[in-house]
Amino acid sequence: MKVDQHEQLFTELTPTEAAVVEGGKGFAETVYFDASDSTRSFTVSDGGTIELFTNTYNIGGSNPTFYAAIRTVSTGRKNEKAVSVGNDTTRWTNVKGGTYVIDFRDREDNIYVYGPIGVYYS
Repeated sequence: MKVDQHEQLFTELTPTEAAVVEGGKGFAETVYFDASDSTRSFTVSDGGTIELFTNTYNIGGSNPTFYAAIRTVSTGRKNEKAVSVGNDTTRWTNVKGGTYVIDFRDREDNIYVYGPIGVYYS
């Protein structure tokens, strides 16, 4: 193996894949919504971190942002943040342990948000 070959391998991974290699958990999905969408559920350790990597664009017009909220499945409590359309990273730290989903919302205006997302959590 060349001296810098390991660095080359990691630069070719998506942020979610790299986070998993570093010992966390993660998954990838594609979002396509006008008003709302949600991810599958996942379990986070107490004091953990949730990172959302997005590479989205609009179909049918232009909205610069949409919103993502981590929601505790058992209580329904949410913590929402604005996400920029395009490449963006959104992070929630010191999260209380439990099972979560990420809810996405946008104005219902026939301008769709579409693209791959990655979720990393620990």
